[in-house]
Formats: sequence, C-alpha cells, structure tokens
Amino acid sequence: MSRTGCSSIHSVLTTKDLEAFVDTYKIPVRFSPTLPGPDDPTECSADRIVIYTMSFSSYAVRYPFLAFKVNLLRHFGVHFSQLHPLGFTRVVHFELSCVAVSGELSVPLLCMFYKLISDGDWFTFAKRKDSVSPPCYSFMPTSTYPKEWKSQYIFVSSAMITESPPLRDPKASIEDSIPVLSADEIVQWKRMYENPTRAFTFPEGVLAMRGLSPLYSVRPKAFFGNKEMTLWGLLQGDCRDVKFMVGDKVEPNMSRGVEKKVPGTRSSVHAEDDAVEGKDVEGSSDGKEDSRGSLRMKSSSNDVGDEDLESRLIRKRKAAQTSSPKVAPAP
Repeated sequence: MSRTGCSSIHSVLTTKDLEAFVDTYKIPVRFSPTLPGPDDPTECSADRIVIYTMSFSSYAVRYPFLAFKVNLLRHFGVHFSQLHPLGFTRVVHFELSCVAVSGELSVPLLCMFYKLISDGDWFTFAKRKDSVSPPCYSFMPTSTYPKEWKSQYIFVSSAMITESPPLRDPKASIEDSIPVLSADEIVQWKRMYENPTRAFTFPEGVLAMRGLSPLYSVRPKAFFGNKEMTLWGLLQGDCRDVKFMVGDKVEPNMSRGVEKKVPGTRSSVHAEDDAVEGKDVEGSSDGKEDSRGSLRMKSSSNDVGDEDLESRLIRKRKAAQTSSPKVAPAP
C-alpha cells in the first residue's frame, strides 16, 4: 500500500521519553518497545508495529486492550497503527458512555453514531449526519495537541496486538452501510443520544471505573468533596477536583502526573476552554435532569435560544465557580 506522508516522518522521541512511556503505561518488556533509528520511517512489518505515544497520553488507549477495540478494528479491517489518536478518543468515550448509561458495548451501536473515514494515511471516525443519528457526545475534541504527534512514536513487537487486521489501503473504498440494531441496541442508542456526555482527556480514575486502567488493581470510587460521583456524573462535568478512592485510600487524580512524564501531552482538555478558543466544539447538549438528578428524555425545546456559544460558556463557568457539580446517579 502507499505510505505517502508516513515514509518521510521520523520519531523525535529520546531514550528518556521511551523509558517514561513504558513505565507510565506498563508496557510489558516482552514486547520489545524500542526507539526507531534516525532514518527509520513510520513503517509496520510482520515483526513490529507502530505505537503513537499520544494515543496513550492524551486519548486514553491502555494495554491490555479490550476485546471490543480489537473487534471494532477487525470489523473495519484497520490496523491498530493506522487509527488516528482522535479516532481512539471517540472509541474510548463510546466505551465509557455505554457503561455510564448501563448499556452493553456493541460494534453496530458505535457504527450508528460514527462512520469510518480516511485521513491521509490514517483512519478516524466521523459522526453520522443528524438525520441518521444524533451524536452521543455533548463535546468532542476535533484537533490534536501537539500537532507533531505523528513524529512521536515507538516500535513494539507485533505480538502486542496479535488480533489486529493487516494494514488497510487508505485509498480503498469504505463500505458505509447503516447498521441494523437489535431491540436492546435501539433502546440503548436512544438513551445515549438523549443523554450525551463529554469527551476530554479522561483522568486515570475515570478509566479505572470502566476497568480500562492497568494502574489500578480494583475499580475506584469517585468523590467531589463528600459526594460520591457516578461515571455518568463525571462525564457530564469537570473532573479536576475529583478524588478517586480505593477502600480508604485516596488515589491521586493521575491525569496531570501522567501528562508531565510523557511527551506529546497537554493539560486536561475541557469543553469550555477549547470552545472559547474556537477549535473543538461539535454540537451541544440539551439533555436534562429531573428533580432527583436521574436521566430523562431530551427536551425538544432549546433552552439557550439564540445565545452565542462564547456567552453560554462564560455563563456556565461562572455558575460552576459558585456551585459544586450535581450528583448524577446511574441511569
């Protein structure tokens, strides 16, 4: 296949970067994580695959990989190394959202919200037209930071992802049929788009609540002050001041510490900050809570009227500064 755009890219990571990455994300030594040579392009082979560090540091990929991710890549015939970091963001957010609304992971369900598209030599997921399905998110990043993520990669043994399909030709046509959902999937589909959640740089504790983090031996509980937060509540709000506890032990909010250690990261992404910059907004949520804080059907009215985005975000930030986040029980 043509690798135009990849063959001229070389890794800028150092030995120290490699050691920090392997240590932070618990990459087993048996998979031989190594730095590319000075003239070693971004090429996969039968023995090695490419790992972009930003997929881990900012977009919540963790090893070992859930079977759902492997099944999804196999469904589309896309190699793990070919999925854009933002594509992983959509997948991880979908996984968290399914759990938050007490649902089950399903490839057809994800395909109801997203379609696979090519992005140069890489692939990512784009939202469906609203006429097909409203999005399951109220905020989704649309650009990566830093921009040089393509030059921040390492090699690992292909044994790390033995189930990954072979490399896909980006120029090949992509079948994009609307999936047929089961009755249970239809119920969950409606529940997810009527109660959209936010995608951002998820704290490690949030991933651990889904069972995605190898850094936690058990799933923690989340607290804002003395209030226990559900996963759905965390995806609705700001996680910076949330504490994660395992038993009586308080675990640090690890998103900041991890990002300081590993190259190619930034501070936690929050919808308000990025939206004011005019970079990362795709849609808004008008899902509501009833008087008990539980999920309810989305209203057909528009509560904010013609208020512009920046004014709305400023108002929300001021409100957040004067009140603690609501406790959102699981739906």
